[in-house]
Amino acid sequence: MDRSTCPSASRRNSPRWISRWAGLFLLLFLPSALSAQSRKELEKRRDAIDAQIKETNALLGKARSEQRATQQQVQLLDARIGQRQELINTVNSEIFRLNQAIEDSRDSIRNLEEDLEKLKGEYARMVQFAYMNRSAYDRLSYIFAAESFAQAFRRSRYLDQLARQRSTQAELIAGARQALDRKVENLQAARNEKAGLLDRQLAETRKLSADKKEHQEALEGLRKEEGRLKQALAKQERQRQELASAIRKAIEAEIAKSRAATAKAPKGAAAAKAEFALTPEAKELNADFENNRGKLPWPVEKGTITSSFGKQPHPVLKGIVIENNGIDISCMPGAPVRAIFRGQVSSVIVIPGAGKAVMLNHGAYRSVYSNLRDVAVNKGDQVDTKQVVGTVMTEDGASTAHIEIWKIGGDGQLQKINPAAWIAQ
Repeated sequence: MDRSTCPSASRRNSPRWISRWAGLFLLLFLPSALSAQSRKELEKRRDAIDAQIKETNALLGKARSEQRATQQQVQLLDARIGQRQELINTVNSEIFRLNQAIEDSRDSIRNLEEDLEKLKGEYARMVQFAYMNRSAYDRLSYIFAAESFAQAFRRSRYLDQLARQRSTQAELIAGARQALDRKVENLQAARNEKAGLLDRQLAETRKLSADKKEHQEALEGLRKEEGRLKQALAKQERQRQELASAIRKAIEAEIAKSRAATAKAPKGAAAAKAEFALTPEAKELNADFENNRGKLPWPVEKGTITSSFGKQPHPVLKGIVIENNGIDISCMPGAPVRAIFRGQVSSVIVIPGAGKAVMLNHGAYRSVYSNLRDVAVNKGDQVDTKQVVGTVMTEDGASTAHIEIWKIGGDGQLQKINPAAWIAQ
């Protein structure tokens, strides 16, 4: 009997067969590792949103203690609606990921079952051949029936190879069975997780509906006080303009000082007139600040952004657009306000009726912290990241930290920048 008598075994060598299955197992378990990474990211995001909602709820509880609805309460409700919607979107993404994982598991199970049947079939043929050649006498007869010594040697090696393949095949079957069992367990776990997320999605959707109803009721109550709100708006607009003017004046004084110093250099005042120069130390600080874009800490430890950067509709009054040079973060009364990055205090500003402001130098960038009841630093002080620069002021029951970021161009032009793009989200 030659190799041709057992074609199913002769078509594959043991190393090649093992390599094929090693590749199959890698393809089966690699997607699970990749999806686990995505799962961790989604869970991390969901936990972060949960924390934001809890903080907003705490601030809303404080705002509700007022005898009447306030603009801050409306803004907090609006923020919670956005957070709740983001949470629902994140849960939907998790459900979508689980649906894909479930489908992948089903496909993997089908493929494993098919390959397991093939492995069992191959093993059955090997066992049958071994049974037909089960005695030492049959083995010797098969070998000595060879027409030459070389053929007898090949037959002997062939029988040894069959024995090894049979052992390997048994191991592959056991491995395939374990992989199949694990896939089935993963599939059931994914189904259970999906059921939990669907319940969470339903609960958050109900809460979102309740949030929108409460928001609408608060809006209707406040719109009855349109006169008072317009007076408050006029006051806030005046304070914004005063703060912007004070910031520009302070920065322009720094630019003038820089140009005066540069004018003493050999290249002359004509070239220095249109240039804002940074010292080597300031350039390094500037680069570090830019490299940390999107990773800077919040100016308050806990809070909710209730007014974004740029032009936006008034939270209550219809048809009125306000322009915010920074962002407003609602927080608890007496909350400490912290530096978002290391730098030097370049100015301490007093805005009549609007508290105090601190401006920090970060190279070509300036971070400004306003609506402060008091300040904890002086002009010229070096401050570290997260160092307290002041305490938030409470006015009309609202405690709001205001932060702005300005950039000085090489030509001395000033640019207002959205702080939300720089602090960690």
